[in-house]
Amino acid sequence: MKFFDKLFATQRPPKSAAKLGRNDVCWCGSGLKYKKCHYESDRQYFSKFYSTSCRTSS
Repeated sequence: MKFFDKLFATQRPPKSAAKLGRNDVCWCGSGLKYKKCHYESDRQYFSKFYSTSCRTSS
């Protein structure tokens, strides 16, 4: 069961990923540069996260 959980689990970036530079080593441990690995997916995640959490209700 744990195999399927890991296989289909979505990796959420750590909060420190928002401060990584594009040329830094990726936070996932792949050894690739951040811009070639998780940059796009993290950018989409953080933009969605911040756009929904910063809204105020009236």
